[in-house]
Amino acid sequence: MREQLAYAISVMSGKFKDRVPFKRLAMREVITRGLLLVFCTFAIVNTAAASLQITNFFSDFTSSEVTINSSEYHQGKAVFELMNEGNVVESHAVPFKINPGEQISKVILWQEKPQHDYYTARVSLYNDTQLHDSKSFGVSYGTVAMPSFQVVDFSPSNKGVQLLLRPFNPSAVDIKIELLDNNDIVYTKDNTDVSLTGNTELKMDWPFLLTDNKKYTVLAKILTHRLYAEPLINTYIASFAASDDVEILRDDVSVDEYGASVTLRGKSQVPFDGFIDVIARNRATNEIKTFRQKMQDILVSGKEDTAGVVWKGLQPGTYDVRIQAVNQENTSLDKYETALRIPEDKVTAAAQTPAAKTTPGFTAAAFVLLIAVILIAVRIRARRGG
Repeated sequence: MREQLAYAISVMSGKFKDRVPFKRLAMREVITRGLLLVFCTFAIVNTAAASLQITNFFSDFTSSEVTINSSEYHQGKAVFELMNEGNVVESHAVPFKINPGEQISKVILWQEKPQHDYYTARVSLYNDTQLHDSKSFGVSYGTVAMPSFQVVDFSPSNKGVQLLLRPFNPSAVDIKIELLDNNDIVYTKDNTDVSLTGNTELKMDWPFLLTDNKKYTVLAKILTHRLYAEPLINTYIASFAASDDVEILRDDVSVDEYGASVTLRGKSQVPFDGFIDVIARNRATNEIKTFRQKMQDILVSGKEDTAGVVWKGLQPGTYDVRIQAVNQENTSLDKYETALRIPEDKVTAAAQTPAAKTTPGFTAAAFVLLIAVILIAVRIRARRGG
């Protein structure tokens, strides 16, 4: 389109360069060329404006969200402004990149505390210094936007989200959960026509892996259906820092005179690639021995794995045993404590085994150790269902 405008201008300028008197041009030709010039100008302006558009914009005093699509590649910024009586109360500039035919969304969280009942939110799209599109949205605060329910619990975590609503009056709502990474929506889950007739709990697990040590924000957008009015939308935000997490299954811990086996269950979508540490302290001598075993599987939410250790060098006596789930940074994520007694006869029986009955090169202690390894291996295999 720009080439057509340049061609039209060159044609007209060329005619004048040929010194054709203006008064000798037919009036129809002058009008036609003038209309062509105006049409090309407006076509270029409209094409530029249509190439980057705001397709949806919502805001309240908690957050603001804009959806953008484009027919061309653009690298620019979305400027969010919150205004009261024409004065800008708060402003955020969010950079973006968008490819032809792509649709993206950007979200910001307002930081200022509200001082009035009504505000106006505005978002403007810029490429360099050129304004491409702008939209406004009325924002209300306080009793104007009070919902018909109470949010009793809104708890996002490494595993997922838990939301508990207590209605004041029966109603139907749509609930949208958005996981934010800075200004980007990385996951959305919609729950439509949720009936609020009593306490209503919503639980949702993240279906993908999270990045360790990254801070995420979760936005719950609840739309209340109203019979004679526009739907009322209320939003709630909460944040969490992602980290690996596991738990020791207490009912699946086994500690005896041969060793210990432990089952861990993942509690986070940040992968756990760690160890179990078994620390045995002799009550009589205070001697401490530590045994470490790496988990065979990498654990995420709901996944289980069992690992075992075999005692080496533990003398008969009574021991306090502490079991810890330890990650790669040597941080203990969960622990379990118990007590153990190793009787004298377990050692003496092995020591008094007749030498004639032992295989050359295969000592009684090695035989006891082999038996212990076999027992623990069988125990672990049984727990895995093998």
